[in-house]
This record gives sequence, C-alpha cells and structure tokens, in this order.
Amino acid sequence: MQPTTILVVDDEMGIRQALDRFLKRIGYRVLQADGGAAALELIAKEQPPAMLCDIRMPGMTGVELVPKALATLPDLAIIMLTAISEPKTAIECLRLGAYDYLIKPLDLEELQFSLQGALRKRQLEIDRRELEGWLAREVAERTQTLEERTNAIAEIALEALAAAREWPGVPDATARLAHELGTAPEELTKDIEQRRG
Repeated sequence: MQPTTILVVDDEMGIRQALDRFLKRIGYRVLQADGGAAALELIAKEQPPAMLCDIRMPGMTGVELVPKALATLPDLAIIMLTAISEPKTAIECLRLGAYDYLIKPLDLEELQFSLQGALRKRQLEIDRRELEGWLAREVAERTQTLEERTNAIAEIALEALAAAREWPGVPDATARLAHELGTAPEELTKDIEQRRG
C-alpha cells in the first residue's frame, strides 16, 4: 500500500520541515506548500487526503484557503494550526469545513491522534456516500424488475379476462385487478373489450 499523503501548508519553512520529518517518521508521505496558491495547485494535482494548514499566512490566509481547498477537493480532511490568540478564527475554519484545529506549539501526539481521526472520518464519509449510491442503484434496479413483472402479470390477467367471455366473475375480477394496478375499472374494461375485438 502507498503511504497516505499529507499536505503541509505554512509560510514558515522551519515548521514545514519539522512537520515533514515527524509525519514521515510515522509513515506518511508529505507535500509542502508555502502558501495558499501553492497549496491549491498541489491539491488539484496530487489530491491528498489531508491537509495541515497554518491560519496566518501572507497573500491568502488559512481561513480563505479552507473553502477554496474544499471546492477543489470536497473530501479533503483539514486540520488548522493556530496561535493561542486565534480561537475565534479557528472556530470559523471549523464552520467552513475543517475537521479540527491545533494550537501551536504543537503537541505531536495530539497531532497524530487528530490526523487519524480526520482521516477516519473522511473514509467513513466516502464509504457512506458509496453505500448510498449502491443502495439507490439497487432500489432502482429492483423497482424496474418489479414493474416489469407487474406489467407481465397484468398483461396475462387481461388476456385471460378477455378470453373468459362467458364467465360471470369478469366484472369482479376486473375491479380487483384495477385496484391492484391503481387504475380505474372502466379503463381495464375498455382494454378487455378491445382485446376481444
């Protein structure tokens, strides 16, 4: 299996490199971007499952990057990296679709735990969507099969009623069949008469 790719977005090279070393040590593949524009290019090209993103960056802030990143890659799991003085900004990122925020200086064990949670939630969401799609297709196929069988049975019943000219139970049977098919008895009676010629 290929290692899971994590995109690290921070304008400070020292932080990017420290995160790069730690993430590689625990088994991830790492991409680095020094700002929002570079991050969006990598997201479009590499489609990483997760992104660690600083909030304060020149040019494009982390808050501005989150919706743009999710518009490019809706399943991207985003964890924001924030200074202790920015809780409102971090919460705004959660509202925009980020999974979590961590306060600098980072606790690496907390980072690892948060990253695992974000990736697990992302996979559950993908699995749920695929299951819903499968169920919708299954229901559509079974509904079509049931409709085809119902139409075939109705056709046989109408042919039988048309052939049973002298049977006194034709009106009652026609009414029952109309009820089951959800149509008016008069419509079926017309159909039966046409079949008799």
